[in-house]
Amino acid sequence: MKKSFMTEAINLKNYPLNDNDSIVVMFSKTKGLMRAVAKGAKRPKSKLGARIQMFIANQLMLLEGKNLDTIAQAQSLNTFSKIRSDLDKISYSMYIAELVNTFCSNDYNKDENYSEIYELIFLAYEKIAQAKSKEEVILYTLKFQIKLMNLLGWGLDFEYCSKCQKNINEEQEGSCLYSYSLNAFLCPQCSLDNISGIKIHNKIRLFLNELSKTKYDEKTKYDDLANFAVLEKCFLFMKKYIDNLSNKKTKIFEVLEKTMLV
Repeated sequence: MKKSFMTEAINLKNYPLNDNDSIVVMFSKTKGLMRAVAKGAKRPKSKLGARIQMFIANQLMLLEGKNLDTIAQAQSLNTFSKIRSDLDKISYSMYIAELVNTFCSNDYNKDENYSEIYELIFLAYEKIAQAKSKEEVILYTLKFQIKLMNLLGWGLDFEYCSKCQKNINEEQEGSCLYSYSLNAFLCPQCSLDNISGIKIHNKIRLFLNELSKTKYDEKTKYDDLANFAVLEKCFLFMKKYIDNLSNKKTKIFEVLEKTMLV
């Protein structure tokens, strides 16, 4: 007899296994990134069909299998329904799903901090669903980028120069240099050493630093001050950093990247 187990999980994507069954890729609170078979999910009257859509959190009962587990029961915890009625919310939520699918695999994430990552995904989708503007959607996605990288041990140091260890926060005006080859910030003095990179205004860096230090659902003093252009630049900066880590470029925002200078 097959063993069963319970877990909470958020659907990231699904794809057909055959004419009747689907495979669901999800992030589980206790198992991390996993795939499971939803038998009969493609049939018109299937109870599982609606519960295996993207961006749904379920309480699941699964049966252990040799290669893939099978979903026996699914009870929705949160459908984040307002995501599906807005193209921007769908796009940024898909981006989050892609980040989790890439960086929470065994190739990248060796720590079993599944519960923390699950709660971050859940909270991000909840905030994006409730967002009243595109600015809010980008802000919540930006916070997710920063917090996920922190949880995985790849968080950026926004405060100190990578070379001299000087506290760059002392420089309130002007710009500092970010080197994609070093994956680090450099103070104005060290940036003179013929190191290639991009200039980041210190106010932008201070904003990112504040987001990094505060809790995901904690409002910072910058949240209401950052306009659309600032948020978009910050998002694309973090996206490029993350893409460089994985050597894999996300295609969802290709048009956006071609029209913006970070």
